[in-house]
Amino acid sequence: MGNVWRDARTIADLGQNMAGWLEGRIPNRPGYDGPFGQEETNGARHLVPTLIALNRAGFVTVDSQPGELGGGYRQRANVEGIVHDRSPLLGQLLALQGQGLTVVRGWPKRQIVLTEDAGSPFTTIGGWRMRRDSIHANWRGVGRQAIRELREHGATVHIIDTEWGRDDRLWPALAGVVR
Repeated sequence: MGNVWRDARTIADLGQNMAGWLEGRIPNRPGYDGPFGQEETNGARHLVPTLIALNRAGFVTVDSQPGELGGGYRQRANVEGIVHDRSPLLGQLLALQGQGLTVVRGWPKRQIVLTEDAGSPFTTIGGWRMRRDSIHANWRGVGRQAIRELREHGATVHIIDTEWGRDDRLWPALAGVVR
C-alpha cells in the first residue's frame, strides 16, 4: 500500500482516508502522528461510528468532542470538518442551525468557548485570525491535487451544541444527515 494521504486527489479521498484512520486501518493522519486512540474523542467511543459515516459521506472531520459535565469542568459537544463547497452535504450540515446547534461556516469571527475548566475558557475556536497557510500546515503530506481542492472548494464547518454537557443532540442530528 502506498501513501494514501499523498495519493489523495480530492476532499472525498481525504474523507475515505480519515474514516480508515478512525477504523484503525491507516496508521496516522496529517497533523497527528500515530494511530487513532481514545484521546481523539476524550474516551467517547460512541462518537466513532458517526465520525466514520460523516467522513465516508464527504465531511472530513478534523476535531470533535462529546458534551460533558463534572467537577468544575464542562464542554460542549462539537465537530469541525471540511466538505466540498458544491456538495449537497454542505447544505444539510448548514440546515442543522437552530436545532439547538450553532453552525458556523468558515472561521468564527468571535470566540466560541467549547470547554471550560474551573469557570475559565480552556478550549476555544474563533476570535483570532487563522493562519493564511493553515491548509498546507494542517494537511502536510497530502497530495497536491487534494490540497488545491481544499483551498479552492473546501468549506470549513463547525457544529456546536449550544447547551453545556449535552451529548444527545449533536450526534443523533449528524447521524441523521448521513443515513
